[in-house]
Amino acid sequence: MAAQKQKKGINLIIKPEQELSISSQFLNWALTYGRYMIIIIQIMVLSVFFMRFKLDRDRTDLKEAVSQKKALISSFTDMENEINRVHKRLADIRQVTTNQDLYIRVINFLERNTPTATTYSLITLSKNKLTMVAVAENLRTFNYLLKRIQNESLLTDLELSDLKRRADGRVEFRLHSTVNVTE
Repeated sequence: MAAQKQKKGINLIIKPEQELSISSQFLNWALTYGRYMIIIIQIMVLSVFFMRFKLDRDRTDLKEAVSQKKALISSFTDMENEINRVHKRLADIRQVTTNQDLYIRVINFLERNTPTATTYSLITLSKNKLTMVAVAENLRTFNYLLKRIQNESLLTDLELSDLKRRADGRVEFRLHSTVNVTE
C-alpha cells in the first residue's frame, strides 16, 4: 500500500458574503433571485401572448357581428321606404278626405249667398286658400255679397284686389281669402 489514497477535503460550510468577491456575489444573487425574476417575466410574456390571441378573436367576432348588423339594417331600408311611401299616401288621403267636404261647403256657401246678377269667371280653391274673380251687376249686389262673406266664419282673411267699375256700371273684382277648415 504504497500509495495511499489521498483524502480530499470537502468544505460544506458556506463562506459569509463579505469574504466573497463581487463577481461571486453577483453570481450568487443571479442564481437565487434572478431565476425568480426570469420566471415572472416569462409568465407575463406568455400572458400577453395568449391575451393577444384572445383580443384578435374578439376583434374578429366584433367585425363579423358588425357586418351582420349592417346587412340586417340594409335589408330594412326597403321596408322603411315602403313604410314612408304608405305614410305619405295616408297623409294625402287624410288631406283629400278632410278637404273633400270643405270644397262642397265653400261651393254651397257661394251658391246660397251670391246674388243672381253676380257671375264668377274664376274660382280657385287650393288647400285652404280661395281666390275668385267675379263681376257684380252694380255696387249694391257687390256690397251685399261682401257683407255676406264677412258675416260668415267660413271665409277669413279677406283681401279685395283689382276692384274696377266698368263703363256699363258693372263691378269687377278679385277676392282672396282663407277657408276656415274647422268651421
